[in-house]
Amino acid sequence: MEVKYKPIGNELMVPKPVVKMRTVEGLEVKSVRVVVDRRFVKDNKDLTAEIKLVDPETGETVPTTEALEILEHYKYRLVDAKGQVVEEDSVEYYEVKPDGTESPTRPFDRTSVIEVKEEHWAPSTVQDDFMVTNIYEIYSDEKEVQRKLFEEAEKRLKADQVGITTFSFGNGFIQYYALLIPVVIGTKFVWLMKLTDTKVAFNHLQEAPVKVKLPIREAPPLQTLPPIQVLVAATKKKKEG
Repeated sequence: MEVKYKPIGNELMVPKPVVKMRTVEGLEVKSVRVVVDRRFVKDNKDLTAEIKLVDPETGETVPTTEALEILEHYKYRLVDAKGQVVEEDSVEYYEVKPDGTESPTRPFDRTSVIEVKEEHWAPSTVQDDFMVTNIYEIYSDEKEVQRKLFEEAEKRLKADQVGITTFSFGNGFIQYYALLIPVVIGTKFVWLMKLTDTKVAFNHLQEAPVKVKLPIREAPPLQTLPPIQVLVAATKKKKEG
């Protein structure tokens, strides 16, 4: 039986917003790479770097076109429109809207509490709707916390449910949807947190040649979880308040 196969499509759920950085005076700020350490090499020898390049053994000048420049290290610096270095804590962030207007915003905080509302527990089949970016194990060394984690795992396994919430590492304007999944193997258990920002997009669905029975259960649409934009707005209000 011959079949065809192609990579499945995908749809980004949490696109990164367009954000500009400005100083309090309104000057635009950009992140640039700054050389920290570099060296010039020719014939496997380090060259002395001054105003000109010199062979340390012969003292002869070496044209820059003949030297291999090796960048040992670099780091990022914030520089304003006047070329002045700006400290990160003095930068203000503005989201650029589709119409070109700007509104104040700020990076996501690192998620410190992973919470799933009751209405955001969904049938386990919902996992099939996403492309997973990373998977983490959630566990504890404390007996009381272990007991609570296991009780919740038992409850969700019996209901065949996974939790859906959001998660951020606090590294800028990146946030993920998190799928919380209980796993039991033998007498041991653990919780998995699967991070995703992409939905599966089916491009080759075909009409079934026979009548299809309705599935036993259907996963609710992701719209049960507030869109990232709504969460951002709520975060802003909380910060301003």
